Amino acid sequence: MPSPLNLNLISNGIVAICSIVVLGISAYVEHTTRKIGYHSATYSYDAFVGAFTLVALIVIIALRFGKPSLTTLINEVGLSFLLWILWLAAGISTTRYTSADRAICKHIDDLFDLPEFEQADPQAIAIAKKIFKSTCRDVKAQLAFVWIGFLVLTLTTVYLVSLAIKRGNSMWRSTLKTYDHDTHSHTDPFADPVGSHRGPVAGIVDEEAGVKP
Repeated sequence: MPSPLNLNLISNGIVAICSIVVLGISAYVEHTTRKIGYHSATYSYDAFVGAFTLVALIVIIALRFGKPSLTTLINEVGLSFLLWILWLAAGISTTRYTSADRAICKHIDDLFDLPEFEQADPQAIAIAKKIFKSTCRDVKAQLAFVWIGFLVLTLTTVYLVSLAIKRGNSMWRSTLKTYDHDTHSHTDPFADPVGSHRGPVAGIVDEEAGVKP
């Protein structure tokens, strides 16, 4: 099983991928929908979450290897919990937005057949249909990646907290890098390297050496 540090890095990688996708889709949808005078605060917020998460992950990963003393477990949990809140809000907001628009996404062609659009320029109608259909596809993809990111952050936060509780209060001030090093390099300095009991071990006086049968 991967070490806690490697598990956290894997989690960071998955969340980073989700952030890139969410940021890219949000920016694209914002750009395309503004052409027809439409704006959604949901996409703006999702773009912010994606960008903020990417910056936060880059900083924390750089600190782990450059200034590990700043990446104690309590700081790791704090950042993970903050991102968890942001992604939860993004998931709820995007879910509500898409639920309100699901009917529209299913009936785009019928929508533009309403009497209100009879006098509209056919070319403009075609462009609007294309934009809305593309937006509907993007919304579904964005919603999926938002909840994937949220799920990964949930598992990561729970894992880090459980690790700290299991190892005791001192673990909160330790780092995952230190924990991995101590776990994999721990050896008993007084242990017999060959597992033999026929001779004294360095550093320990053989109390039976002077005893004769």
